Amino acid sequence: MRRQTTDGHTIDSTKWSVVWPSVVCCLLFVSCTPPIRQFDLNSQALTCEQANDYALRTLQALGFTLTAFEPAAIGRVGILRGTRDEHGVQNVTVDVTCRANNVDVDASEDGKLLGRLEFKRAFYLSFTSIVQQAQITDAAARQAALHPQLERKGPGLRVLLQPVPGPAAKLDFDVDLAAAGVLPVRVTIANGTSRIYRFDATDVVLMQKDGTRIRPLSVEETAQRVATAPRPADAVAPDTAAVTQRLRQRALGGDSVASNQTIKGYVFFPLGTYVKGRVSLEDQATEESEGFVVEF
Repeated sequence: MRRQTTDGHTIDSTKWSVVWPSVVCCLLFVSCTPPIRQFDLNSQALTCEQANDYALRTLQALGFTLTAFEPAAIGRVGILRGTRDEHGVQNVTVDVTCRANNVDVDASEDGKLLGRLEFKRAFYLSFTSIVQQAQITDAAARQAALHPQLERKGPGLRVLLQPVPGPAAKLDFDVDLAAAGVLPVRVTIANGTSRIYRFDATDVVLMQKDGTRIRPLSVEETAQRVATAPRPADAVAPDTAAVTQRLRQRALGGDSVASNQTIKGYVFFPLGTYVKGRVSLEDQATEESEGFVVEF
């Protein structure tokens, strides 16, 4: 449609009516950030170890079962895969890329190009919450370290047992313990009392549903299982001595826990299904024994 202006010029209004919306769309596209980009986790001020840990904990917090895990390192992208069945099976992948001073964490839902905003948003919110909580915990620990031990009021004696099954064990071990038929169990003993307690890592036991008690494997037995575990034909057999050394570094060590001391380490068990575990501690002064049962 053409119309004439007061100065005698002719304007094609139809042409302008087509072009103008296109210009508006272009401007909006340039000025607006796509919603999914709002939940990117780029250039996070974290170490590679922290990024691996927080990504794993985020998937677990969201109810995903870990199906594969290759921890990231500088020069090697880390991959976590998880699955859950809530109103249908959902499979997701998380990539972790480490640099010297920061990391990128990319979470996506497998097989979806559209409609993946919901998972990405949930992962972002959970991941950032876990990071914030860890920072608060670290700050509290640093603050506590500034005060003399005698000024602290301990919370008593606490024992925690945490089985670490499947791929999650790769956070602390660079060997596949699950393939070797080994279940690592993280033991934490926090002594907030004024007394000294003795313990023996070989006395830690796990119990199956039928009441059967299973005693732990020694570090040497665990290393032997790793060395003889099935592996691809082109894989190099691990050095048993080196594996033994790495396991020993992570194992629960010592034989006592002092006042206001916390110790952590792993005890290794044959792979299986367990419902609870038991740790015995003995008061060094009175020789009275105290047992702690932790249900899984």
